[in-house]
Amino acid sequence: MLILKWGIQLLFLFGLCTTAYGAQLEAEEQLDRLVEKFAVELKALNLSIWSNPEVGLQETHAASVLSSFLEKHGFSVKKSVAGLSTSFLATAGTGKPVIGILAEYDALPGLSQAATPDCRPRKGAPAGSSLDIGHGCGHSVYATGSVGAAVAAYRAMKAAGLKGTIRLYGTPAEETMIGKVVMSRAGLFDDVDAVLHWHVSQSNGVMYGTSKAAVSVKFRFTGQTAHAAVHPEFGRSALDAVELMNIGANFLREHLRQDVRFHYVITGGGEHPNVVPARAEVWYYIRADDQKHMKQVYERIVGVAKGAALMTGTELTVSPITNVFELLPNRPLAELLHRQFSIVGPPQFSENEIDFGREMQRNFGVSPQKVLARNVDPLPQYPYQGLASSDVGNVSWLVPTAGVYVAAVPKKLPMHSWCVVAATGMSIGEKAMITAARILGRTAVFLFKNPIQLEKIRKDFLYRRDSGNIPVSVLPETHKVPGMVLDD
Repeated sequence: MLILKWGIQLLFLFGLCTTAYGAQLEAEEQLDRLVEKFAVELKALNLSIWSNPEVGLQETHAASVLSSFLEKHGFSVKKSVAGLSTSFLATAGTGKPVIGILAEYDALPGLSQAATPDCRPRKGAPAGSSLDIGHGCGHSVYATGSVGAAVAAYRAMKAAGLKGTIRLYGTPAEETMIGKVVMSRAGLFDDVDAVLHWHVSQSNGVMYGTSKAAVSVKFRFTGQTAHAAVHPEFGRSALDAVELMNIGANFLREHLRQDVRFHYVITGGGEHPNVVPARAEVWYYIRADDQKHMKQVYERIVGVAKGAALMTGTELTVSPITNVFELLPNRPLAELLHRQFSIVGPPQFSENEIDFGREMQRNFGVSPQKVLARNVDPLPQYPYQGLASSDVGNVSWLVPTAGVYVAAVPKKLPMHSWCVVAATGMSIGEKAMITAARILGRTAVFLFKNPIQLEKIRKDFLYRRDSGNIPVSVLPETHKVPGMVLDD
């Protein structure tokens, strides 16, 4: 009789487990079906953003159409958060856990491009015009894929009766490394349990690595105008100061570690050669593998600028714009993303799409061999050191963060080029977008079903954060983002 009683209890428990397992499978399968269901809408959304590219802090169209899509599908949207007019915060569900998904949607100047395999400006946006803008980093599909993941995850968790909050962060101005820095300093990530993100790439895999810390800073010199031929002795050339600073900085390169990168553009240098320029400005990005070393290099370059001002008799104003930290990796979250990526698989490209990519390679001067990635990269055993910088890094020091990269660009072709714009304006980029939406959405649903996994993720986060040097920003607490143009 006792054996029979135990048997009945075991069958009952087995039934509960089977039901729960079935619900989990159902939720994930439901997620996949929902992403496919929304595919037509997502493609239209991407095309709308891709066809109306906007630079950082000016993404009014992108923020509007993304917000409208989220509101249509049950999200509550708060716009212009953290004082950024083109940011937004979309929320669905209630309570814990809180899973965040990042969306970026700014484009780059000088990259107007049609969805063609040759370098050709978009119709109505000729090169050199005010409309010469394009999504050279693939942010139109980035934003749309993230929004698709959030909407599908919310619908799937709701259907499965799962508790929690899904939050989509509309983060502007990633290319100028501003949006997430400002939003994180405003405390918008303080209650989040995990953050997911993705990016287009030439390959498929999980971003289990770090990036470079960076500061964006403008050096402005103020001198004295004078007739350049008749009274040059009265002139104090701000442009001379900019040029001397750049020369000094370039000589400094010889004495810096190999991981250091810095690059600059002169954003103001006078308007007439017959007038000694009283105002000039140069904009620098300064990078290194970690924030501590980057700050040391930053201080040395500030010293070079002071020397240039001294040599030219001009006054110097140093205006840091933003400061991003190196990414803090998270092993358990990376493993979870890799598991979901392995289930979903890489984008499956058609022969026409491969031919399109091959033609792009030829037109860019690359010998066509392997064209579009067909496999998912193994998860690295140890974090790798990346060469780029991102404001995602600042988020990663506040909350466990991880992302994936999905093939949307033919191999051997560079980011920030016309090739990325072309590929993300057609089916190659769309397939990457749908793949990313499934991976991020499935990962979010898994965490809502298995919130205990967040304890392991949090433990890894705290260990990595507290065992190293927690970054300290060069920006003052009261820092406000200045305009991206030379002020009057």
